[in-house]
Amino acid sequence: MLIKLNDRGVRLPDIMLVGAAKSGTTTIAHQFTRHPGIFLPMAKKEPHFFSFGGEKPAYTDPDFVRTLVWKPGDYAALYSSAPPGTAIADCSTSYLYRYRTAVAHIQRVYGPKAGDLSMSAILRDPVERAYSHWLYLVRNGHEELPFGQAVEPAVVEQRKLNRWGFDYLGYGLYAEAVEHFQAAFPGFKVYLLEDLKDLQGTFDDICNRAGLSSTGVELVQSNPGGIPRNRALVRTLRRNPVVRALSHLLPDSLRNNVRAKRDGLLRQALERPEMPAAAREKLNSFYRPDVERLSRTIHRDLSHWCQA
Repeated sequence: MLIKLNDRGVRLPDIMLVGAAKSGTTTIAHQFTRHPGIFLPMAKKEPHFFSFGGEKPAYTDPDFVRTLVWKPGDYAALYSSAPPGTAIADCSTSYLYRYRTAVAHIQRVYGPKAGDLSMSAILRDPVERAYSHWLYLVRNGHEELPFGQAVEPAVVEQRKLNRWGFDYLGYGLYAEAVEHFQAAFPGFKVYLLEDLKDLQGTFDDICNRAGLSSTGVELVQSNPGGIPRNRALVRTLRRNPVVRALSHLLPDSLRNNVRAKRDGLLRQALERPEMPAAAREKLNSFYRPDVERLSRTIHRDLSHWCQA
């Protein structure tokens, strides 16, 4: 939609998928890139712009900060090539995690048009989400601690200022964030990862809520996490500069095929061991009160979450 930003009219997202990380957002983002009526720059599907309120991110890892978009002009530029008449999407999972800053910033930028946003979240059992996030950071070479140690509250508190991915605990506390989004955006809807078993039905609903016709979905398994069997091979698959440069020259449909093939090779190069039982038990106890509150908030039975 057309928004006045820094005294000039720019096109900004009409659709926002705000969380949670490692909960199926990339699967829906993939469907967005295939929809002829939706524009999503897959190279920057998660700009995280509204998570910072216009301030430079204060995280201490400079490599992480470089991946974030916080300047208004840079954010608007992501969507400057959107074809006329298309809906624009932003799939930044940090908006749910940094909900206080994100909601206030969205309302400030969009003003009265904030109510026109089609706003959704996809949530997952927070215990499984935390483990998946840990495996993802292990795959990417950012995490060296064993899972049981990485989720200790004191360790999380110390490391989360480095990059937010280390806040394995906070990222799975959904209830208050969801209530905050519900209060600010009455049309806000929560889906569960389980809903993606009916991917077509879920995507149809997302499109319908955004006032768009749906399209046929394509089943994908994106962004696999795990412990590399061969670190050099995984690094090559993820960061090969020639492949990355060429992929950005491809149309979205071919780029998606390249990503799917890469992710398939990655999956074969990774191991996914079972979560340590002691860590699971601690996390089940930690999250259960929040899950019960969330269940009441969204009127869905979540008794299958946080189980042994």
